This record gives sequence, structure tokens and C-alpha cells, in this order.
Amino acid sequence: MKMIVFALLLAGCASLESPDPASPYYAYPSGWLAQLNQPLTIPSGSATVRLQYGQVVPRNGVQELDPYCVVELNTVRDTPQTLKPGRFQIWQVTRSVDFYAAGKSPLMKARYVDDDGGDVTPLYYKTAFRLRDPAQPNLRGMTCAWKQMVPGNPPLMRHLRLSEIRAALGDWITLIPPKAML
Repeated sequence: MKMIVFALLLAGCASLESPDPASPYYAYPSGWLAQLNQPLTIPSGSATVRLQYGQVVPRNGVQELDPYCVVELNTVRDTPQTLKPGRFQIWQVTRSVDFYAAGKSPLMKARYVDDDGGDVTPLYYKTAFRLRDPAQPNLRGMTCAWKQMVPGNPPLMRHLRLSEIRAALGDWITLIPPKAML
């Protein structure tokens, strides 16, 4: 009996991945590319730059309830760093849900949802793209996310759809599917 229940649970988990790019459970196959369409400057003293609504936004200007992406380099420098336009190999795509309790201990992983105005732990639904470009070895990757904590609205408690990621990136970065999908 325990084996049957375990097998059903495994089957349920496997069904969360979808071959449909419109699904928030889309399983990215290998072969995707990210094309940077224009130079992208990372400010001095930073290794990241944020894109939202198709625009570069300052770190403190991100509207976390809407989709946004963070492009990341390996190093922080005292001078601005510029990524050159080109095509980057996406060699890994992972998804995660991170808990963050603002103003609390970094060791705290989760809190409660209180219908009477109590604290709510925001959940960040993240899709991380690991990028590679031999001509720009300092490039690390790009993470696209949004913050959600709406237990009464399950359609929002999910990872970003490909269309939402593309809207956050705008004309800056184009995600190119494998040739087999074209």
C-alpha cells in the first residue's frame, strides 16, 4: 500500500513539468540561447543589473510583485562593466522558491500567513538561467523572478511564464528556443 501511495506521489510531481512554453511549469529543453541586443552596462560597485518592463531599473526601483530579471557577472568592479551584444549559451535552467522574512534573522526560512493582518512571508518564484559566452567569461547568468504571497489566489503562486520573462526583458535580451522548436 505504501508503495502505491509513493508511486502516485512521484507521478504527481513528474506531471508538474510541461512541454508547453505558455505554462509556468515549462521544462526548458537544452539548446536555448539568450541574445543580448545592445550593450548592457552594470554600474560601478555592482555585479548585477535589473530589467523590468523592458527597461533597466535601479536596484531599489524594482516592483517585486511584477516580473523582473537580474543579469549577473562574476565580479564586482569599481568601474562600470559593459556586456557586449551577442548570443549566450543557456547551459542550465533551474527553478526555486525562496522564502524571505524582511527584517528578521537570515536563518529564518518560513513564517505564517495570518488573516488578521499578521506577518506574511513573501515567496520569490525564481527561474535561473546559467549563461556562457567564451568571449565574455565574466558573465554568470540571469535570474527572473517575482514575489508572491497570495494563498487565496493559487494562479499567482507559480513560476513565471516564458511570455512574462520576455516582457520583463523587453528588447534588451531575446530568448531563442532550440531549432527543433522553431
